[in-house]
This record gives sequence, C-alpha cells and structure tokens, in this order.
Amino acid sequence: MILTLQLFSLVLSFLNPFQIPFEDKKEIKNRDVEQIQTLLRKVNIQRKLVEFYPVDLGFFEKFEPLKEFESRVSRCLKQVLIDPQKGLWPVCELVKINEGGKDCFVLSCPYNGIYPQLLKSLITGLEEIGFNGYVYYRIGGFPNPTGIEAKWAGVPYSFKIFMMMEAYQLGFQCPIWLDCALFPYKNPQGLFERVRSEGSLMLHRKHPAREILPATKSILELATKVDVSQARHVRMWVFGLDMEREWVKSFLNQYTNLVEMGTPFLSCYPEEFVISAIANAHFDHIPSLSNPKLVPSQGYGKIVKTHDKDAGNYWRACEDGYMFVVRNH
Repeated sequence: MILTLQLFSLVLSFLNPFQIPFEDKKEIKNRDVEQIQTLLRKVNIQRKLVEFYPVDLGFFEKFEPLKEFESRVSRCLKQVLIDPQKGLWPVCELVKINEGGKDCFVLSCPYNGIYPQLLKSLITGLEEIGFNGYVYYRIGGFPNPTGIEAKWAGVPYSFKIFMMMEAYQLGFQCPIWLDCALFPYKNPQGLFERVRSEGSLMLHRKHPAREILPATKSILELATKVDVSQARHVRMWVFGLDMEREWVKSFLNQYTNLVEMGTPFLSCYPEEFVISAIANAHFDHIPSLSNPKLVPSQGYGKIVKTHDKDAGNYWRACEDGYMFVVRNH
C-alpha cells in the first residue's frame, strides 16, 4: 500500500500542470485560438508551484521568491494570442529580406505590451543592416508543427522550438531563433555558417542554482541524466540548430517529451533549463561559444528603443563590435 501511494505521488508530480483540454488538429483557425486562450486563463499554476517550492530551507539554500517563479512560469498563460474586440488577429508570415536566400531567422511574440512593435522593428533592422534571407514570424496564435502542440500553449516559452520546427517544414534547414527584444548592430549573416559547420548555435553561461526548484532539477536529472545546476546554461536570445543532424532530431524528440510533461519548465528560466539539460546530455554538441560581443545585456537598450542613432551609446555599441543588443521590454 505504501509503495502504491508513493508511485501515485510520483505520477502526480509528472502530470502536466500547463496542458489544456484542446483537441489535436493540424489546422488551427481563429476560433480555435480563442478557445485556446480561454482555456489558458483557467489554468492555476500556483498550486503546483506551492507544491514544488521548498519549505524547510537549509542555511545555505537560497531560492528566488515564490512570486518570481510564478511570474515567469505564468507568462504564456496570460499571453494575448487573439483579441477580436480590438481587431488583433493572429499573424503568421514568411518575409523575404533583401535578396533572400537559404537563411531564416525565426521570431514570435504575443500581443502583450510592446512586443509586436519590437518584433517589427527587428525585421526592419535586419533589412537595414544588409541581411539577405527570410524571416518567419508570428504575432499572436501558437505554432502547431505536427498538430499536437497547441494543447501545450501554456508551457512557458515552448513556442520557440516549435516555431523553428515550422521553419524547417518550410524548407529552412538551419533556422535561428531571435528574441524579438534584440536589435542588430552588425550583419548576423555569418551565424548561419556557424550552425551549418557546428550543428548548432548556443550562447551559454553559468546560471545561479537559486533560479530552479529542487523538484524541477530532480525531474530534469531523472529525464536527461544532467544536473542543470552544474551544467553549461544555454541562453535563448539567439539559438540555432541544423535540423537534419541526427543528434538534433533526438534533441527535438526529447524536448517534445519534456514539454508533454510540463513540470520540467517550473523555473525562473523555464525553457532555458530544459534546453540546457537536453543539450548537455548530447555531450559535445554545444559549441564553446562565449562570445561577449554577440549579445550584451540591456546596457544600450534605451538607445535602441528610441532608434536615436545620433546618441553616444549607439556609436559606442557599434565601435565595441556588438552584433545584437537586448532592448528594454
């Protein structure tokens, strides 16, 4: 009886707290998006967080406040995917930039806040900087590459990899995800050559253990054999994959399995800890990329936000050789 209760408790801990009761279907229409958004608003993630959050902390154990975890993991539950009353409908487009070509950046954002404006200005920035290729983007809605992903729209930031999968279905072998808060200061064309030669493009750095809950870390370690508190942490501002590499296919399958579980995403950097665990499990497939001039922090954010190219910070960023900056958002 005790064993049965323990097993039941373990099973409950793996039930996806983000999943909504939405039927699998390949084609998602606007009325489906409305249903998805309605169902997302009904998800109560706080209950699972309280269950996972440690109560008896040791002297040296420090974690971010519970409200910080809740803020991070609930963002996709609160995203505006559609708003008919305001005339905001899901947009999904493939845009040719300058001369076009085989390279494709992938962008996506909800209708919340200034994200749509940031996304559109990033596309303009890529055009002005001389990038030749395509941009595949969504504003609102949710990617559904194989017809089963829409029910996981609430899993934090799961849309990033699903968008890359859709870009691959459109014929782009080496798509690169860009956070829409970025803005280019140098032509990023060369990043695609790195993906083609190395199989991936991953920024990484050490991340504080206080930003992932012990239960989440244990679930990830059980699933991937990787202790993410000790592993190289992958940042998701810029992220590329050669989708035809065998290890990448395995990577994507394992990622989908963890999205289906949901609980591995209960952290302050939900998709990053999950992707870090999978990437580190694939041995040497994370390039040793610690280029400080690819994506700096928000130091130049205000200047990019205003597009005031006469201000000193803009020129200092250019002189410093930065390829992207992260804008305030």
